[in-house]
Amino acid sequence: MASLGTNIIEFETFKVFPNPTQNVWNVNANKQVLNSIQIFDILGKQVLSLNPETNNAVIDATNLSNGLYFAKVNTDRGSSTLKLIKK
Repeated sequence: MASLGTNIIEFETFKVFPNPTQNVWNVNANKQVLNSIQIFDILGKQVLSLNPETNNAVIDATNLSNGLYFAKVNTDRGSSTLKLIKK
């Protein structure tokens, strides 16, 4: 029996550093291409959007307020959500 669902990427395939950060987060997707990264604040408002089209990306957080953010990372294999902290 086939099951319905979304293709979720395992978290271990991504490395985000430094986290927490004061200025930038570096995202490394190992051998996957990062198609898009959307950053949302704690209220769900999108505050940044990137289309890196590479396996490494830099998220500039210098203009963001301190707090908790969520990054929705999309690749050809699916999507994953990462928790980011800005100090």
